[in-house]
Amino acid sequence: MSNSENSKGTGRPQQHGRMGEYAVMAELLSKSWVANVYNPAADYGVDIIALTMAGKVRKIQVKTSRFYESGGSWWKVSKRHVKQDASDTEMFYVFGEGHPPRDFLIFPSADVLRLFETGFSGTWQDRLIQFTGFNTPALWVRHSGPERRRAPLARARKLGASLDKYWNKWESMK
Repeated sequence: MSNSENSKGTGRPQQHGRMGEYAVMAELLSKSWVANVYNPAADYGVDIIALTMAGKVRKIQVKTSRFYESGGSWWKVSKRHVKQDASDTEMFYVFGEGHPPRDFLIFPSADVLRLFETGFSGTWQDRLIQFTGFNTPALWVRHSGPERRRAPLARARKLGASLDKYWNKWESMK
């Protein structure tokens, strides 16, 4: 893999996803309220299981971004899993951005379904983020580059629709 492939996250997809999972595991292990984290041997929609000091089980699906030349990123999400997971209060989705991931959006699974159902368009870190595809087979989360999609970004800013409350909010899993 070339250095440019590595820095853009365009190399081998399996390792890219695994890198995101390890980044999330490292973040969780640094929290005083986490007793332990586990990585299931088989992936059936749960990438990580965390056990809290209070004895709660947290199931986590990790999505790791790919990058565009524009500075934007995107995540593809399983529609079937999003619908199935929405009623599970122990299930969370973590969207990691960066190579390696350093910024994370942390959602309870029911919130992910709601964002897709409503076709949410808003901001995260003052850049446009959109949840699209609910009426199609593939679900996508797109986080636009800083100089892209100015009209939709201006509308989102005007409406005050922001996902910043989910940014690196690990304590939401307590």
